[in-house]
Amino acid sequence: MKVLYSSILVLFISFSVFSQSKEDYKSTLDLVKKAFNEKKSTLLHAKFDSKLQKELEAKAFAKSIDSLHDEKGNISTYELIMEDDKEKNYLVEFENGSMLIVLYLSPNGSISKFHIKDY
Repeated sequence: MKVLYSSILVLFISFSVFSQSKEDYKSTLDLVKKAFNEKKSTLLHAKFDSKLQKELEAKAFAKSIDSLHDEKGNISTYELIMEDDKEKNYLVEFENGSMLIVLYLSPNGSISKFHIKDY
């Protein structure tokens, strides 16, 4: 019985250590908002994990983010609309429209999935 309780405790602790909280996602989205509104895509790109940094080359990422900013304006608000184990989907309100940001944080807090798409 003690082994069962110990196993459950270890499982619970490891789950809580490796899962990201709502505050982690809020902090990351606040960074996304700040970096986007100030046209400082390098701040956001630095938060990506190494795999995503390779997939989204810094200069091309900056160019696409700046272009999106020119088209949509600043981010005003964001709201979680859907989540599953692999990602969270946020409705993001810009000055000139709405879009969806798909986001997933790795266990160490870096962004391992980041995608902006039409809503």
